[in-house]
Amino acid sequence: KISFSGGINCRKPCLFQVVYILEKKHSRAATGFIKLLADKNSELFKKCAMFSPVDHRVPRAYVSLADCPSDFVARPEDYSNMLFICRIVDWKEDSNFASGQLAKSLGQAGEIEPETEGILTEYGVDFSDFSPEALECLPQSLPWVISPGEMAKRRDLR
Repeated sequence: KISFSGGINCRKPCLFQVVYILEKKHSRAATGFIKLLADKNSELFKKCAMFSPVDHRVPRAYVSLADCPSDFVARPEDYSNMLFICRIVDWKEDSNFASGQLAKSLGQAGEIEPETEGILTEYGVDFSDFSPEALECLPQSLPWVISPGEMAKRRDLR
């Protein structure tokens, strides 16, 4: 039995239809790899590549070859271990795959910087440099150290 705040009670499976999305919670950005499509004779092969996200909860997506590096079609093996950020822009009802747009090339998989940037981008974390105004608030006399009294109040997570 399922009970809803709108007074609907379901003893048997109920069917519902999404009529409106109030707010998108996911950034729709994913980190992953690009590959050529398997069917070399298809029309899609000449226009698209396949984006395969690292996170398997995110769908695979077709991306335009125009978004891919210029030598990707000639040398796809050079990009087999390269991480990319892809934004999902559409997912048609009759398609098995979403449509995406490559936003950025991050670097080699397994390296700290590209992997970290990918995770931060996926979760919408702003990792840009601090503004000059924010940096001006910091103590100007260096080296700056946290006082022992202040250190006692904090939890050290280094």
